[in-house]
Amino acid sequence: MQRLKLSDQIAEQLEGMIADGTLKPGERLPAERQLSERLGISRPSLREAIQKLASKGLLSTRQGGGTFVTESLASSFSDPLLALLKDQPDAEFDTLEVRKELEGVAAFNAAQRATDVDRERIWSRFNEMAEVQRSHASGFDKLKVDARFHMAIIESAHNIVLLHFMHAVQDVLENTVSLYLDQFYANPKFVAQLCEQHKDMVTAIMDRDPVAARDRSKHHLEFAYESFREFQNQARLARNAKLYSSIYDIKRAE
Repeated sequence: MQRLKLSDQIAEQLEGMIADGTLKPGERLPAERQLSERLGISRPSLREAIQKLASKGLLSTRQGGGTFVTESLASSFSDPLLALLKDQPDAEFDTLEVRKELEGVAAFNAAQRATDVDRERIWSRFNEMAEVQRSHASGFDKLKVDARFHMAIIESAHNIVLLHFMHAVQDVLENTVSLYLDQFYANPKFVAQLCEQHKDMVTAIMDRDPVAARDRSKHHLEFAYESFREFQNQARLARNAKLYSSIYDIKRAE
């Protein structure tokens, strides 16, 4: 059996780390000299490995700026789907339905498989999210920290297919719910409910209770689904009332 070249072995190891989410989209690799020393290989072998992964679109090298894991690994799925859903009614609700089921699986697996590092990361992102969502940050910033928290749970499920599929689903969701973000996060009581639901999810994962983690995750996303539906209805009624006033020139008649 032919032995793999050292550069091929390193490329295979780095590719595995990208696939399972250990190396994350957008993450910068250490400088070439440092990385070659840490991996115990020559710099030419390391360069060859990086070139192999760059040719696959997994790494990108910036002149004078280092080597990065490609940020758009899910774009081959999400870009055409975004174009398809752009003008489709209720696209965000279809996305939320899919997300609810997949994140239930992720929470179930995370409760069983999360390492100590994973558990620490989940708590850290929960605390970050709770702080930002209670602040005066923009709706988009609040969505971002919410997505980071959920992604920490998904990463802790240690399922490669689920991880990359959920990156794509998150891209689609961020591009379909933007109209409702300010309404979604404007009510302090509502935000408090979200934080409590998130905390319940974390508690179940920390307790290593997969059934509770799955059920609490699905309950939370069902709540989000119904809330978005209500916000959409409110927005539609407000638009219609404004249009009605314009048609009949109500202010001028008064």
